[in-house]
Amino acid sequence: MDEYKERIRRRVDEILPELSDLSDSLWHNPEYNFKEYFACKSMSALLEKYGFEVETGIGGIETSVKAVYDSGKPGPNICMFGEFDAVPGMGHSCGHNIMCAISIGAGEGLHAVIDELGGKVTVYGCPAEEGGGGKIIMQENGAFKDVDVGMLLHSSCDTVVNDFSYSKTDLRVHFYGKKSHAATFPEEGISALTPILELFNIINSMRLELADRGKILGIIRDGGEEAIFIPDHCSAEFTIRSFDMKFKWELVERFLKICEHLAQITNTRFEYEYIALSYEDIRNNPVMEDLLAKNFTALGETVKPRDKEMGVGCTDMGNLTHEFPGLQSYVRVGPGRAHSPEFLASTGSPEGHKAIAVGAAAMAMTAVDILEDPAVLERIRKAFAEMKSKYER
Repeated sequence: MDEYKERIRRRVDEILPELSDLSDSLWHNPEYNFKEYFACKSMSALLEKYGFEVETGIGGIETSVKAVYDSGKPGPNICMFGEFDAVPGMGHSCGHNIMCAISIGAGEGLHAVIDELGGKVTVYGCPAEEGGGGKIIMQENGAFKDVDVGMLLHSSCDTVVNDFSYSKTDLRVHFYGKKSHAATFPEEGISALTPILELFNIINSMRLELADRGKILGIIRDGGEEAIFIPDHCSAEFTIRSFDMKFKWELVERFLKICEHLAQITNTRFEYEYIALSYEDIRNNPVMEDLLAKNFTALGETVKPRDKEMGVGCTDMGNLTHEFPGLQSYVRVGPGRAHSPEFLASTGSPEGHKAIAVGAAAMAMTAVDILEDPAVLERIRKAFAEMKSKYER
C-alpha cells in the first residue's frame, strides 16, 4: 500500500466514530422520498466540519447535498455518491444510512491527500432512490454535468465490484368504452374491460418468445364498478423490464402498439401515462471495477462475483453510469438480502461500522489510482466510450 493510500486508511479510521454515529442516527430516524431533512442537515454539517464547500437543494431537490473540495491544481473531479432515504415501511433495510457515511468517509479520505495529487473531490447526497428517482431528477437539472468519474458503494451481504440491474419503465393504461346495463341492454355498451383482458392474454402468449430478455408484468387496477354494468373505463398498471435498455424501450413501443390495436379492434379509446421515472440498467466501468477490487483485497476483503442470489432490482445510479464513467459496487455489511428484516438489523449493528471503514477507504484508494496516473483515467474514458458506442439507443 503506497503512502497516499496508507494516509487515507488512517484518516478514515480517525473519523470512523463520527461516521458511525451519523449512520446510527440515520438508522434511528428513517426518512422517505424527498423528506430526508434530518439526513440532509446531518450530512451537510459533517462535510462542512471537514472543510468542504457545501450546498443543499441542488438539482431541483430540496434535500440534496453537494460538497466540494478543490485542490486548486489540475485534475479530474472524482465524485463519491451517497444515498440516505429509507425503504417505506421498512426503515433502513437497504442500508442507505451506511452508504451516506461511506461517501463522506471516502470524500474526507481523499481530501487528506488531494492537495498533493491535484484535482477535485465532490460528495453528493442523493435523495429518493427508493422509487422517487432522485438522481434522475438531479441529472435532468444539470447537477452532474462536471463529473469526471463517479462511485457509489451499496450495502450488501457480500463484497462485490461488478453489478447488473434492470432497466425498467412503469405505465398505467386506460381504455374507455360506453356504459350500459349488462343484463338488459348489453348491445348498447362498449366494454372497456375487453381490451384489458385481451392485453393480458397477449402478454402471456409472449412469455416464451421473450424468455429472459425482458419482462412485462401487470395488474388490473380498475376492472369496472359493478358486475351488472358494462364498464366504460378500465385501467391496468405494468412494469416493463430488461437488463438491456435498448430492448426495454423496444418492448415499451411494442406494448403500446398492442394497446392501440386492441382499442381499434374493440372500438374503445386508449390512453396511457408513465407513473414513475424510468430507471436504466447499470453499466459499471470495467477499469474502475478492477481498481476497486484490488483495493478491497488490500484491505482484507474477499471480493465475490455478482450473482442473482443477492437479488436483482433497479437503481437510479444506472442512469448516471450512462452519462459518465462510474460504478455501483457493494460492500459486505451482514447477512440477509436488502429490504429484509435480517438486513435491517445488520445495517443498525456494529457490522455496519466495519463496512463504513472498509468501503470509504476502498473508494478513496481507487480515486488515488486515478489521480496518480493520467493513463488510468484515459483507460477509464476509453472503456466508457466503447460502452456508449455498443449500447446507445
